[in-house]
Amino acid sequence: MVDAPAPDLELDTEALKLLVQVAWANDHVHAKERELLERLAKAWKVPHVLESLLGQIDRKEPLAQPNLPLLRTRADKVLNAAQALIAADGEVDADEDAMLAELRTLLGVG
Repeated sequence: MVDAPAPDLELDTEALKLLVQVAWANDHVHAKERELLERLAKAWKVPHVLESLLGQIDRKEPLAQPNLPLLRTRADKVLNAAQALIAADGEVDADEDAMLAELRTLLGVG
């Protein structure tokens, strides 16, 4: 019998899926964004998830969709990470700004 993943591990996995989509919103993952994603994945103990997601980007495959109901339970954590990611490359372009606004709506935050 396989144990269910710990709640934080599942949340962190889903958050990472969402953050990769945010980074990829402009069809490019900047080196500083990638560095932040790698640090988060390591801190959250899900580096294998990031490797898989970046592989999907490299192969031009659709990205895995995150579990939004789960992410809504910790929308503050997800939005803080998304804002840090967007600011990581020192630029916030229109696509990333629009993605952040969409995230707020999807996560049910004002």
